[in-house]
Amino acid sequence: MICFTSGHFGRLSFFLFLTLIATTSIAQPCICNHSITDQQLAVNGTSLNIQPGDTICIQAGTRNYLYLNNFHGDSLHYIVFINCGGPVIVQNNNYMYGIKIANSSYFRFTGSGVDSIRYGIRVLGTATNCNGISLDEKSTNFEIDHLEVANTGFAGIMSKTDPRCDLSTNRGNFTQYQTSFHHNYIHNTGGEGFYIGHSSYNGFPTTCNNQPDTLYPHDIKGLRVYHNIVENAHLDGIQIGCATEDCEIFGNTVNGYGMDAVGAQNSGIQIGGGTTGKCFNNVISGGTGTGIMVFGTGNNIIFNNVICNVGLNYYPEDPAKRVHGIFIDDRTTVPGRFFNVLNNTIVYVKSDGIRFSSLLSDSNQIRNNIIIHPGSLGSYPGNSQSYIYLSTGVHVTQSNNYTDPFMAQIHFRDTLANNFRLLESSPARDAGYNVASMGVTFDADSLPTPFNTGFDIGGFEYRTENRWTGGISALWDVDENWSKKDIPLQNDDIVISAGTLFSPVISTSGMVCHHLTIATGAQLIVNQTAVFTIFGNLNIHTGASLDNAGVVVIKGNLINQNQYE
Repeated sequence: MICFTSGHFGRLSFFLFLTLIATTSIAQPCICNHSITDQQLAVNGTSLNIQPGDTICIQAGTRNYLYLNNFHGDSLHYIVFINCGGPVIVQNNNYMYGIKIANSSYFRFTGSGVDSIRYGIRVLGTATNCNGISLDEKSTNFEIDHLEVANTGFAGIMSKTDPRCDLSTNRGNFTQYQTSFHHNYIHNTGGEGFYIGHSSYNGFPTTCNNQPDTLYPHDIKGLRVYHNIVENAHLDGIQIGCATEDCEIFGNTVNGYGMDAVGAQNSGIQIGGGTTGKCFNNVISGGTGTGIMVFGTGNNIIFNNVICNVGLNYYPEDPAKRVHGIFIDDRTTVPGRFFNVLNNTIVYVKSDGIRFSSLLSDSNQIRNNIIIHPGSLGSYPGNSQSYIYLSTGVHVTQSNNYTDPFMAQIHFRDTLANNFRLLESSPARDAGYNVASMGVTFDADSLPTPFNTGFDIGGFEYRTENRWTGGISALWDVDENWSKKDIPLQNDDIVISAGTLFSPVISTSGMVCHHLTIATGAQLIVNQTAVFTIFGNLNIHTGASLDNAGVVVIKGNLINQNQYE
């Protein structure tokens, strides 16, 4: 039924489609060149006659550990390790690791073998001080994805080869290239969630041939850490070190990190010594330590991150134990390089919003950040230092930052749900500095900026449209299916585009929007049980469809481009 309460409309044509929702069973076929059974715990690639481009299936089932050694693809033909027939589960309390991959290159290790299982390879427990997954012994050029790692004695995933007295794995003799970690779920780790690269970029003191020596760990070039979830890590959420070239850390969610409250080891994301590059579009919350710690070489860009509720449970009665939203110093800074801190949203931190202490860097810029209610307010001669604390002698240009001791005036979309997107009435709209020349051309939703006449302040650009992204499910009333990460409100103009993973389905009453556009090739389904109210216009483009068995109330005009008189 279509109910029109006002406006003018022509004859409406509907296209009815039978939608078949296919579910993938665990028994889907495996296409393999080789297989590793659940009884094989240690496999050497030289014994299998592995060729570049081969697929190696890991049989579903439970095992104590898995050790893979000496597998080598090439730059055009990666070897693929993938779960087959269901989940691969690894769990122990008496081995040095859950899964170890050593002396291997040009490979992908993925838990994406069964469509209906998001994380098809799971390490669910290791012994005290032991990692869930270790990638070492000069392993390089690899991709790690769709794994779950939990309840580890130390790090969830560790990736580095320690320096040696013979110098074979040290800086200048070995480099770890083109490494990516994405779409993994790491939680309840005894140490760091991710521990990537050595933490002693300036030199690792040790003894060689019974003599004191200092060894320098290898570089990492071409690192990507993205779209991972890290929860309840007992130390740092994500720790990166020695990533000296082409490093990007983005789209990660880090929550409840630093559970042991160990100072200097409890940051959400640590951009450690020797690391340059970009850190953007991450959400960091609920940890005991600083949201983003930067000890890098410089030419670091920190942008579009959301940092909220950090350090509030870290010695709350002791203001001398400081926790900041973003902290930058000179541990490995190359003189003359820069640090840019742009378009971040920082809400409720124990101490300062941004604390900048790098004296060696130059031409630094802090612009377009929203900082609300830092806990150090009242502890400095002026409140400005609580929002952005600059050490004496630093070289920083700051502008267009929005600061406020209270939440009410910034007009976030839904503070109770930590949705820090902007409402139309926000003073941060069109009030930002043009940061396109600094590489910020999209917001924390990965949508282009600026949307209107000017750049907005904070991580999210205000948009009148709430676009259907359909990446989670077909359900209209799931926040994550929408570009604003919130189901449409009465004043939202929404667009349903073609090509999304799922087309939207409305199955409940009470769903609303303002203007609705269904783009060419897109489809909206309204089930029999639903009442859907459009307070503005409904525009159905040519080749689009509305499959309606419920009640659709249109208070504006209907524009149906499929209608021809």
